[in-house]
Amino acid sequence: MGNREYQERERPGKRRRKKSHRVYAFVVLLLGAAIAAGLIFVIFYVQKIEVRGNEYVTEQEIVKAVQSDRYSVNTLFILGKYATGRGEVPPCLERMKVGMKLPWIVKVDVKEKAVVGYIKDGDKYAYFDKEGLVVLESSALMEGVPYIEGIEVEKIRLYQPLKSDDTQIFEQLLETSKELKKYEMAMDRIVCGQNGIILYSGKVRICLGDTVSAEKIAQIRPILEKLGDREGTLHLENYSEVNKSVTFEEGAVTEESPGQAEPENGEAGEAEPESEEAGQAEPEGGGAGEEAPANAGDGAEETSEENPEG
Repeated sequence: MGNREYQERERPGKRRRKKSHRVYAFVVLLLGAAIAAGLIFVIFYVQKIEVRGNEYVTEQEIVKAVQSDRYSVNTLFILGKYATGRGEVPPCLERMKVGMKLPWIVKVDVKEKAVVGYIKDGDKYAYFDKEGLVVLESSALMEGVPYIEGIEVEKIRLYQPLKSDDTQIFEQLLETSKELKKYEMAMDRIVCGQNGIILYSGKVRICLGDTVSAEKIAQIRPILEKLGDREGTLHLENYSEVNKSVTFEEGAVTEESPGQAEPENGEAGEAEPESEEAGQAEPEGGGAGEEAPANAGDGAEETSEENPEG
């Protein structure tokens, strides 16, 4: 009886001690979680964002996109946001990859959309990509980007597409810009006219026609080097892997408006390609060619056929 009474008196005390242990364990866990959360907040608090790969997009614009909400002061939150596809990406970027360099440093690697040209918008320049999207408005000229004439647009707004009746013109401009960069050539002007794309380089006007190809662009540099200081129009409209004929019409180059149509071959002011017996030049891959005057249409001072092997 005595032992039973002792055990009965002892049980309430054990229960109180067990309860106090549970409360203590809960408080410890709560404090541990708070300390861990505090450490995560402090250690992973963003102190710096490093941006690489940008040329025309400012670092500030990319940083602003990365930290576009109130919670983006934490590195882990930013990584999770972009890992789930919820992060903001500026429309001028083709790709943006976000990673962690250190717990407090976020690294951002970007790839900008290729700029194919620019048009004037008041006192500013509007730069656009292959789809006609305005990716940059600036008062500064970007080196190596051609000035485009002949694209009729209404309003020009940043990150809004230029509206043109010719939806394929931007693809042709991209091909032109890409190949010109490949051969390290810079044109003074690019005009989108009724007869396709026309380039201006010094005293020479270069007619590419409605379709731009790598083969056409490859002929320009060696022919220009061969022409030297001569002035005239270089016709590459019909040049292809099958048709190697190239016609140069020597004479003063007029500054035409973008909508002005060029005369067709054989009409006044334009020369028809001569037969293969006419003087030929092989600027690429061939020996030094000779140029000979050709009997061409009225108004052409001199015409020679060049046959570059491109």
